[in-house]
Amino acid sequence: MFIREVKKQRSKDSKVFYQYNLVQASRVDGAVRQRVILYLGSDEELRDKNDRHLVLQALNAKIFGNPNLFPIDIPEKLKALALSYYQKYLIKYGEPASETQGATLPPKPEKAEYHNIDLMGLEVTEVKSFGAENLCRQVLEKLKMEECLRSLGMDREQAHKCLIAIAARAIFSSSEHKTAQILNMNSELAACFGIDANFTHKQLYNTSDALFKHKDKIDQFLYQRITDMFDIEDKLVIFDISNTYFETNKKDSKLAKYGRSKEKRNDCPLVVFTGVINAQGFIRHSRIYEGNCPDTNTLGDMIADLESHSGNAAKKTIVMDAGIATEDNLALLRDKKYDYVCVSRKRLKQYERAEEGQEIQITDSKKQKIKLSIFHPEHEPDTWMYVQSDLKKKKEQSMNKKLIDFFAQDMQSIRSALQKKGGTKKIEKVWERIGRTLQKHNRVSGRYEIDVKQEAGLAIEITWKRKPDPVKEDKENGVYFIRTSYKNPSETELWDIYNTIREVESTFRCLKSDLQMRPVFHQTDQRIEAHIYLTLLAYQLVNTIRYMLKEKSIHHNWRNILRIMSTQTIQTLELPTDKKTIHLRKPAKPIKEVSQIYSATNCIETQKAIKKYVVYH
Repeated sequence: MFIREVKKQRSKDSKVFYQYNLVQASRVDGAVRQRVILYLGSDEELRDKNDRHLVLQALNAKIFGNPNLFPIDIPEKLKALALSYYQKYLIKYGEPASETQGATLPPKPEKAEYHNIDLMGLEVTEVKSFGAENLCRQVLEKLKMEECLRSLGMDREQAHKCLIAIAARAIFSSSEHKTAQILNMNSELAACFGIDANFTHKQLYNTSDALFKHKDKIDQFLYQRITDMFDIEDKLVIFDISNTYFETNKKDSKLAKYGRSKEKRNDCPLVVFTGVINAQGFIRHSRIYEGNCPDTNTLGDMIADLESHSGNAAKKTIVMDAGIATEDNLALLRDKKYDYVCVSRKRLKQYERAEEGQEIQITDSKKQKIKLSIFHPEHEPDTWMYVQSDLKKKKEQSMNKKLIDFFAQDMQSIRSALQKKGGTKKIEKVWERIGRTLQKHNRVSGRYEIDVKQEAGLAIEITWKRKPDPVKEDKENGVYFIRTSYKNPSETELWDIYNTIREVESTFRCLKSDLQMRPVFHQTDQRIEAHIYLTLLAYQLVNTIRYMLKEKSIHHNWRNILRIMSTQTIQTLELPTDKKTIHLRKPAKPIKEVSQIYSATNCIETQKAIKKYVVYH
């Protein structure tokens, strides 16, 4: 053994000082290895090389059980120093088996460690959330995201900060200001990635900018990794589009435009984003558009993204909702030799289908009956399927009843005025009132024929009756149509393919609600794009965890997963003993439900306790 002197200087202009370590040298596999056995501090007495040698000899004699404690003549000051170091050694490694046996360096660790603890002085400090952070860190490791970011030129610290930003978006779903506060005060996430410094909102801005800069490469790597992890066949591709709104007017933004909001916030500027998504809900690629971009104009870009990110795109089936499935877009898909399944935008007035009672009848996930029947209309290139849903029928009829009742009330008011003194009777004024009523109730007024009888320029009778309309009647009965390029599909096969679009609805619901993509408060277009992309990456992490859980028959939504994982915290236990205070940072033992989530995702449910000592002098 020897005592190593280490020169230290905290800054360029600060004072130089020295620290000392007790070091053991040994030969391992033919090579010399040095290991620090004990930190000795910064005592000035060790500055002299001869004094260090005397202290080392005295310390050696005590550690190895030499019966002559001080075999050499040593000053009392150095003798006291050597004894203090030996006490530190005993605190760290424990007492030797016997006084004559001495110790080994380093002593063999024991399974149990016993101390005399002052229970009245025990404290629990620095309590932070740990469960969700530990889970997200390990799943990001399984996705090999650090490997991806390092390949893009980031160093280890930059990569870890990006991973922290992704996990923080998934767990906290807050603004950068609030996220920085949570990371610094409430969460163990940064420590899980080995980052000790405090975060600022500007650092989080920079990490999201760095991620968006490499968007295409990250998307390609991440999607390939996901398909490899879960052995996904990837035959179905779902195209869909959504939008989110801003709380400010964004006058200088090129992206924020007024349009039709899916959240009914037509008073706010919007930004549109599209997703090319697989049947399991994982996003293959995404794009961001101006808020007034029509849904139908995005298909060409989504096809280009599919082709650029997939070598065998032509073998895939594209599933779309009615918003994208215009006749021109379907013709484009046929020209490019893609198969597709979609909800029809148009309704057929005349069609032949199976007779009543001959349809295929199934039950959906909500225990509602659905009737299916495939038919082939004349002069149509596609195969069509009649779908009649009891749940949709109840919804449509309930909505229509309310609209019809309101229309009838206003028409009755006009009719009643004909019999009242001072009521509107002039034929021109009556038709004006009727016209305003028709406009007010335009969703149902077109279904009625209205007749007004008059005498001498005055209306004397108003009648209205409903016109037959097979298309509207189909809608009221919960009927809609699915069309496909497949020539001879079965009803159940076509229904199963179409229902993969439910994954898209779940995807956008998670993005907007669970991950708080909406509303957007950022001011610049660059920040808006980076915000949306960071949320999409967080969604990929969330969907990976949920997919693992679904495979083990655990069907929690993300908010419920966070609620369960929040029961596991990490804390520092301050344990005062008779010789020292032990600081033990250790996660709480997970409850049953947390252990099930760890097991389903094949993650470790805790981490090794970190132990530090404060020695009494």
